[in-house]
Amino acid sequence: MNKLVIVLFISCFLLAHQDLNAQSTPVGLPTMDDYLRRQQLLGDSSVKASLMLRPLHSTSEGFKGTELHLMPLVWKQQYVTDHPLSINDGAMIPARGYQTMLSTGFFARWGILSAQLMPELVFAENRDFDGFPDEHYFVIWDRYNSYKGTIDLPERFGDEAYRRVFWGQSNVRLSYKAVSLGLSNENLWWGPGQKNALMMTNNAPGFKHLTFNSTRPLNTPVGSFEWQVVSGRLDESGFPGLDTAALAARTLKPREKPSSWRYINGITVNYQPRWLPGLSLGAARAYTLYGESLKKYGIRTWLPVFESFLKDKTGIQSADTLASDQVASAWVRWLMPDDHAEVYLEFGRSDHSWHLNDFLLEPGHGRAYILGYRKLVPLSKGRGDYLDIHLELTQFSMNVPTYLRTQKGYSMWYNHYGVSQGYTHEGQILGAGIGTSSNMQLLNIAWVRGRKRVGLELYRLNHDQDLWSNLRWDGYFDHRTHWVDISGALVADWNYRNFLVNVKLQTVAVHNYMFLYDPIPTEPPYLWDVGKTRYNVNAELSLVYQFRPFKTKNK
Repeated sequence: MNKLVIVLFISCFLLAHQDLNAQSTPVGLPTMDDYLRRQQLLGDSSVKASLMLRPLHSTSEGFKGTELHLMPLVWKQQYVTDHPLSINDGAMIPARGYQTMLSTGFFARWGILSAQLMPELVFAENRDFDGFPDEHYFVIWDRYNSYKGTIDLPERFGDEAYRRVFWGQSNVRLSYKAVSLGLSNENLWWGPGQKNALMMTNNAPGFKHLTFNSTRPLNTPVGSFEWQVVSGRLDESGFPGLDTAALAARTLKPREKPSSWRYINGITVNYQPRWLPGLSLGAARAYTLYGESLKKYGIRTWLPVFESFLKDKTGIQSADTLASDQVASAWVRWLMPDDHAEVYLEFGRSDHSWHLNDFLLEPGHGRAYILGYRKLVPLSKGRGDYLDIHLELTQFSMNVPTYLRTQKGYSMWYNHYGVSQGYTHEGQILGAGIGTSSNMQLLNIAWVRGRKRVGLELYRLNHDQDLWSNLRWDGYFDHRTHWVDISGALVADWNYRNFLVNVKLQTVAVHNYMFLYDPIPTEPPYLWDVGKTRYNVNAELSLVYQFRPFKTKNK
């Protein structure tokens, strides 16, 4: 397999060139996602999709012949100095040291049939780093091990270099007008968030799935609709949550998980009302359950997303006889192209309501939300220079009713006691990469012109707040032990001829790494002695080469 993919890459260099107009535009393609979003804010009529469901696909309307193109050549590189730092980088893993991913391939179309082959090669140096601190009490180790037992999030992906080949952004489709049916391994992005999204992102590798989706907004007398229904397979990483030697030294063992693969069924719909241009209303829902349940419980388990949102109406699931987990969200986005601005909100829940009265009393049980605002401020006339201001708030930590209702909060987003790999694929979260109960406040300020962008990204990330709250409740943590990252990064997107370049240089001040409060002593000692801070530096460089068309025939 490795030799086959390497031959594919070499063959692509020997052929002529191609652009992005004919095939899918993959989620996470450097510079492209943000560029399309900006063009929407500027009123570009060529961006017809809402961008709430991605990847974007070409349609076969008006095309009756054959096509053959090269996909873009994508080369991503990253170097992290202290400990893993990974959000929205697809098949790349959380790892210390050098890491790279290489991807390219072919797109072919014959009438309504199309095929896209775009595998991904990943290599990570995967150097050792300081894991969960030895200084923690035994009971904290035990609780943290329990937390890792309800989700597949390895602390480290093995103890040697990591090498993998993935199917990447590949698919085979039958497309007619605005409708497409296919088999895909592509990353998905559902929702209005730009740094985070509750349901689907490119934080994990793409997963194998059947998909039935629209390829453009479908116009009706009441407005336009976009949708996607997927059914697929999720796999576990095969690595333990914590270092096994460190656990053995404390007479602990990794929490056992069923080895069966997991089935995922998801649906999302986005509606743009005819009478309110710029408004998007959307919703998404996803179920995960073990593959063995498909045979045991029959055809009903194949499309659980169409079941009731109330648990007392779901039959066998109301008695918890079927180990399954669901997450759901709804969103609203208001696009104001005349003002070059947008505002958006996504609100999600990680659990059913038992019945209607339960929902009316506590609609915020198990909630998470994302709130964002973005505006392009003109800086010059005629040159297309803008000041890009973007704010996004992501909140996963539990509110008080949820915390009390779940007996001190053992019900974090993406974790689940019944599906003990959680909402993950290959050891990474399918949704927001910041984690299961983390909170992030983000500010981006940049100069932009066309595809060019130079700016500053600032954020504050509070890690796993619900885990902190549980141990705080039991008296093992105090108010000084929050694990918080303060990050500043210089970012730049640039295009030159057929090349797209993305650069990021990031420094992170890490307070109380992995919840270890290590104060700098003072004389006399104070209640709030400043804790020691460690620093993490992350450097990223992504290069994209867009080939020109080399073979197209349209009858």
